[in-house]
Formats: sequence, C-alpha cells, structure tokens
Amino acid sequence: MTDTDCPLILVVEDRERTAEQIIRQIDISSSLRALPPAYCVADGLKALEQLRPRIVLTDMGLPDGSGLEIVRAVTAADWECQSIVISVMGEEQQVIDAIRLGARGYMLKFEALDRTVEVVHTVLEGGSPVSPQVARHLLALLERAPGTETETASAAALTKRELEILRLVSRGYKREEVAARLGISVSTVGTHINAIYRKLEVRSNIEAVAIAGRLGLL
Repeated sequence: MTDTDCPLILVVEDRERTAEQIIRQIDISSSLRALPPAYCVADGLKALEQLRPRIVLTDMGLPDGSGLEIVRAVTAADWECQSIVISVMGEEQQVIDAIRLGARGYMLKFEALDRTVEVVHTVLEGGSPVSPQVARHLLALLERAPGTETETASAAALTKRELEILRLVSRGYKREEVAARLGISVSTVGTHINAIYRKLEVRSNIEAVAIAGRLGLL
C-alpha cells in the first residue's frame, strides 16, 4: 500500500502533546496516514470538509464547543467517514449522545496513547471498539430505561444465530473470536452483526447490547 492509498486520519484534540502522541502512533503504522491535527471544533470542522479524512478521532471537551459537533458532521459527510470518540471517565452521557449521533468507536484517553492503530483498524473493518471501563458505565446508564414496544418488536425479528452472536459480543468477544467459537468466517459474523444493527435500528455494539439487556435477552 502506498502512502497515498492509506486511509487519512484526522485527530481533533485540544491538548497539543496528546495529539502529537496519537499522531506519532499513526505515523509508525504503514497502513494509515495522519493529517495535521485540529485543536478545536472550528478547526476540526474546517479540516473535515477540506481534507475529507476516512476516520476522525475526536475529544469531547474542546475549547470552543463539544466533540459532538464533530461526530454530527462526520455522520453527515457525503463520503465514507466515521468517528471515534476519545473519552475521559465522567463523560459517559456525552459518549451516549455521540453513539446516538453515529460514533463508531469509544476509547479512554489514556488508551488512545497505546491502542490508536488497533482501534482505527477495527472500525475500518466494520467493528465498534469500546473500552471495557466505558462500556460498563454506558451499559449501566442505557439499561436503566425500559424497553420500548419498538425495541421489543425489533428484537423479536432477530434469529437464533444473531442472538448467539449478540450475547458473545456483550461478553467482549471480538469478531475473530466470535467466528472461532461458532466455527464460521469473520465475514459471516460481520454480515450477522450488520443484520442486528439494521433490525434494532442502531449504529453500534453498545446500543445493540443495551437494548438486548433491557429486554432480558442476554
């Protein structure tokens, strides 16, 4: 893969040192290419429109607004582009809002300094990586609400295999691990997960698992 073929990665992070550390990880990888970082919402939105990245990693607390504005703009982009939230504990409600707006990955800031390339590749492959610590907090918040009639009807449409996969996902298994346990291909797992998303009208593993938890399916 040539440098020009690598997916472009935009980092929106107000702490310059943190942004530099994340970009350094991306630069080490031969399969990704980092764009110049943005340090606020306004610069992030401008870079998004002008540079058209494939993946945007955004902090939630930015000096001129919320990273939710970045997530919203990424979801509305007219090219293939997805967002990953860089979170700190205590921002769970903002991350829930980001999920609902279409964010595909959620990692704690200290993890972003070690696992950026892994998380980006997971999203590029169709996954929704989320830090275990964040997942526990988010699921606790999301599961407090009772299941709606729409959710109940949607869940009823899930097949036995889809429920089996959803239960494994809820326990933290990656797609490769799900495939190995069930004796099916990773692409087949991806097809089932896409069907789960479509039936439950969600965009991420966290939302799907939260609905399943509310309905007692796990």
